[in-house]
Parts: sequence; C-alpha cells; structure tokens
Amino acid sequence: MGTSTEANTKFWLIPEFDNLELLRAEAIHCNYAYHSHAKYSIGVIESGVGGTYYHGTTYLAPPQSIIFMNPEEAHRCYSAEELPLSYRMLYPSVELVQQIVSETKIIDTPYFRDAVVQNQTLAQNIFSLHIALEQARDRLEQQSLLVEVFSVIFSYYAELKIPSIQSNQEHQAVRLIKEYLHDNFSSNISLEQLEKITHFNRSYIIRIFRQAVGMPPYNYLTQIRVRKAKQLLQEGISIADTAILVGMSDQSHLNRHFKRVFGITPGYYRSRLIGYDQKNIGSEVVSSE
Repeated sequence: MGTSTEANTKFWLIPEFDNLELLRAEAIHCNYAYHSHAKYSIGVIESGVGGTYYHGTTYLAPPQSIIFMNPEEAHRCYSAEELPLSYRMLYPSVELVQQIVSETKIIDTPYFRDAVVQNQTLAQNIFSLHIALEQARDRLEQQSLLVEVFSVIFSYYAELKIPSIQSNQEHQAVRLIKEYLHDNFSSNISLEQLEKITHFNRSYIIRIFRQAVGMPPYNYLTQIRVRKAKQLLQEGISIADTAILVGMSDQSHLNRHFKRVFGITPGYYRSRLIGYDQKNIGSEVVSSE
C-alpha cells in the first residue's frame, strides 16, 4: 500500500478560531501510526473506506460517514479495502468547543460516544462548513456555519465528559512516566530512567503504560516530540534546528515521524504557515510540492 503525499493533501489553519486546523486529502492510500491529537477530530469521508482502530475496536467508514474522536485518545487510521481514500477533517481545540457549546447550555467538556456515525444531512453540513472555511471570504458565513454545525454535533453526538476507562486505569506510575517524558522530551531517555522513577521493571512499565495510554512509552515520546515540533515550526524555527530541539537525531528522523503521525512533512507544514495570509482567512493554498 502506498502512502499519502503532499500533492494529494492540503493543510491549513485559521487563527480566528483558536488555530482551527483543517485537512483535505484526495485519493490517497495511507496508514498512519498510532497517535492521538490534543484537539477534537471531526471528519467526513468523501470516497473510499476509512479504517480506524480506536478503543480496541476496528471501525470502517464508507462514503458519507462522519468521524468523531476525542482529544488525547490513541488511534490508528488507514485507507481500507485497498481503495483510494478522500476525506476532510477539522481539528478544533477544546477551548473553541467549550466556547461554542457553552452557548447551548452545555457547561462541561463534551465527550463523543461513537467514533463513526451515519447522518447524511449532518455529513453534508460538515462538508459545506469545510468548503466555506477553505474558500469563502465572508467571515459572517464562516462564523455562522461553524457555530451552527458544531452546536448540532456536540448536542446530538456528545455527552458531558465522565471519567473514562483510561483515566480509571491509569496507575500513578503512568502519570509519573508521562510527566517525565513531557519534561525531558529532548533528552535520550532510557527504560532504566523510567524504572528509577517508578520502581517497576521494564516489562511491567511497558505493559501498564500501553494499557492506560494506548501506546508504549516510546511512541508517546515521539508524539510529544512531533507536537512540540509543530509549535516550533509555527514560531519560525528551521526544520533542522527543530529536529535537534525536540530530541530527534536529524531532520530526516523528524520528517519520518512527523509524516507518520500527521500525514505531511515538516517542510510542507512550515511552507503552509509561511505562505498563510491572515487577512484572507480560508483562502486557497496550493501545494507546490
């Protein structure tokens, strides 16, 4: 199976909506590594079949399916049945969602119940919202559609966040490991260091961490690094310097892991940021790669 390329993928963000990230992929073959997002994931399948392994279950999403995923929950996505996959995704921050849903009298953090749902009307509305955020120049149209569509999504398909199974299963050792990885992501961390802070053996550390977080400590560390790389690239740091600052061995190391998680290379991501005109929110950005 091939992998997705920038020629078939467009990424952009909208600062006005708390750096709302958007992705459009056309006729790609993809197989993303296990990862999670700091933001919500909301998408619609245009053609092909999307495969998602999430919460221990494999979901298949045919055209017109809607994809919902909660922040910080590990999953793996791929194009299923050997078919080219076209889809559109929105990644709103928790803060943006809380701001919108507070207007519908939901005062807590919403939590999606289902990863894949079927609702053709809502799927079309999400598609129209995505198009408006990509092409429309009218701020009122963009703002109105965003509030209207998100209000429906979180009113009908989300519930107030309750302690998840993952949270209940998290051992204190898992919390210590996560904190250590976040605080020392640029270092060459070893299992011996994790043994020292938890007082558990290596096998047990890996097992309980995978059970609680959905991925082993190394994958979690890689995710921290690529997320931090996104932040540094947004600040204008070069790709080579970013790779070193986040603890990657070199630029190619960062390229490989960045693309496995986000589906695009750091160079493509940075070029979109540099070429982005905040005065023309949602304007078309054409890849030159």
